[in-house]
Amino acid sequence: MNKSKFNWGTGILISIIIFMVITISTVVFLMNQDVDLVASDYYDRGIHHQEQIDKVNRTNALGKEVQIIPENGFVRFSFPKSIVQKVLSGKIQFYRPSDSKKDFSFALSIDTSAQQIISTDKIDKGYWKVELSWKQDSIEYYKESSFVIN
Repeated sequence: MNKSKFNWGTGILISIIIFMVITISTVVFLMNQDVDLVASDYYDRGIHHQEQIDKVNRTNALGKEVQIIPENGFVRFSFPKSIVQKVLSGKIQFYRPSDSKKDFSFALSIDTSAQQIISTDKIDKGYWKVELSWKQDSIEYYKESSFVIN
């Protein structure tokens, strides 16, 4: 009757096998995780970052007249009254940081009171980032805001 003894060699081998199984399991788990960037053109935006800063500075020079106001059941985008008479084109982009599949956008379409209202009834509850970009007389502007929809 040959009885196998537990010795240092067996202990080291078992430790190495357990370590490798944990390491491989961790790698497989992490490789299957979704990684959502803020935008799909993240690197291109990084290259043009100074242009973005210039747009924000131009918007800030307008004063506090451009506002993104979350309210019960809707989000109000308010502009200066002087903008109503000028040609204005732009986009409102909603970003969901936790799930990029829920991102969506609207074309900018302000009414005679220099506002655009978007209902939040069909928008998922949670944290949202909104980017408002528009062009007026070939000059580009940009404003962003973050809020929680309840």
